[in-house]
Amino acid sequence: MKRNLRSLSLVLMTGIFFLLLSGCYVPENFDIKVKVNKDGSYVFSYDGTLVNVFALSEAKKGPLSKGDEAGLEKEAEAMRREPGFKEVKYLGSGRYKVVVEKTGKPGETYYFLSRELRILAIEPQKDGSMQISSIRPQKKEIDELGSIGLKVAGVLTVSVARGVKILRHNAQKVPRFFGLFGAYVWEIKSPDANPVIVLRPAV
Repeated sequence: MKRNLRSLSLVLMTGIFFLLLSGCYVPENFDIKVKVNKDGSYVFSYDGTLVNVFALSEAKKGPLSKGDEAGLEKEAEAMRREPGFKEVKYLGSGRYKVVVEKTGKPGETYYFLSRELRILAIEPQKDGSMQISSIRPQKKEIDELGSIGLKVAGVLTVSVARGVKILRHNAQKVPRFFGLFGAYVWEIKSPDANPVIVLRPAV
């Protein structure tokens, strides 16, 4: 246990950049929205919980020390300095309440949280289209998340301006009345969900 806590302290000292790249953060309860404009520009928003998997795993074995909790609290300060992070509140045991908003230009790639940890990816394609998708973890990773009591659940909503052409998608709900009202919606109830939508801007 002491060795694990020393490892946790080492991870915390390396800062937010290492945590994002190493895939230590996983979304828990969330509401993700992407609004795609006619020219392919977009607004991305995330409102929900992010969980430091390493810290949660240790917390399942017993309460984290005051020092570890203090270190995790400091990570909230580091998150607030990340582009687009509007609100970050540490909830304890490795959990953070987070609000993020990102405005993207036409053709701009965006990864939340990072290229390696694609909770959501917005990527321009060579043919001029753009794809919005997320990475589907392998079964082993899904089982590991379940073993520490982490439940990935939330809603992804993608709305598009009139004139944007949808090439393919696997949304559970779609706009009504010939696409004039509503949005494409995925109700995500497990980490093995695989939402994807490919669209072509109108201009």
